[in-house]
Amino acid sequence: MIAVGLSGGADSAAAAIVLHESGLPVCGMTAWFGESNPSAHHLDRAAYICRYLGMEHHVIDVRREFESIKRYFCDEYLAGGTPNPCIICNRDIKFDVLSERARQFGADTIATGHYVKKGYDAGRYYVARAREKNSQEYFLGLLPQEALERSMFPLDDMSKADAHALIEKSGLTIPRNETSQDVCFIDSGGYVLFIRSYAGYQPVPGPVLNRKGRVIGQHRGALYYTIGQRKGLGMGFGKKVYVLGIDPALNTVTVGSLGEWPYRGFILEKVNYMRIPYIEGPLEALVKVRYRQEGEEARIEPRAGGGLTVHYRGLFSPGQLAVVYDPDSAVLCAGIIGSAFGQTG
Repeated sequence: MIAVGLSGGADSAAAAIVLHESGLPVCGMTAWFGESNPSAHHLDRAAYICRYLGMEHHVIDVRREFESIKRYFCDEYLAGGTPNPCIICNRDIKFDVLSERARQFGADTIATGHYVKKGYDAGRYYVARAREKNSQEYFLGLLPQEALERSMFPLDDMSKADAHALIEKSGLTIPRNETSQDVCFIDSGGYVLFIRSYAGYQPVPGPVLNRKGRVIGQHRGALYYTIGQRKGLGMGFGKKVYVLGIDPALNTVTVGSLGEWPYRGFILEKVNYMRIPYIEGPLEALVKVRYRQEGEEARIEPRAGGGLTVHYRGLFSPGQLAVVYDPDSAVLCAGIIGSAFGQTG
């Protein structure tokens, strides 16, 4: 039995249709993360999809487990980092907790509406770029081998346009113009309001510094800023500037031009190896530190104490996910960005 994760949106509906039309035994599964997550109409639509396709529908209560994702999100921001809640949720909730719950009703495989290709090479599973231009393999970079072995991605060779066409052909009614939230538990009030409410933290205004440490302005609270941010700084500097550093302990935000970015790389921690089992020597590869970016060339070296040293020229923030690709756009490994180093680091 295959349990397809249904959010009530178009992508997961298309994945369910592909599996249903293949003749494989399929049921639907929807995670309930808490009040209004998913919304009542998305939950109803997931049930409607299952009724239409003649599948069982299981709603799985993961409220207790999902609290760890919210705590992680708040802790990372309050430490001055950039959290990846969807990526951690994929690893810890969707492809772990839900996978185990699915076993209870006879499903040994999990399918999702992610646009990714799954591959198998030399005894190892991996994900790679799919046909869809907004391929989502980046979000699955931390999935371990056991999770990949039990996973399916039916939309690997489809575009979003193909998925919508398949839905219309099937007779299902799913809106085309819906977009997913960046973070499902953050409402229109934004992430700062959520952290203030959930963690009881109150942002305090503080100094904005230039790269020489000189005070050049005042921010409204370090929590409102992330490294690499250019828009929405709320200050005029007469030139294009970026957030280059955040120090929660001192409550300072450092800004400057791209040319003033002081770091030449970072230590990659908690590495999850995917297409390869390890990196034993210097490696030239493409690295992405954000979903919506092209991979940048980087030199990667193993560290004696564990982790990897990544020589990387662009902006990055501690806490972000860094994904390492081979020339075929397959994920070699991924990990969490830790400390940064400079030209002599």
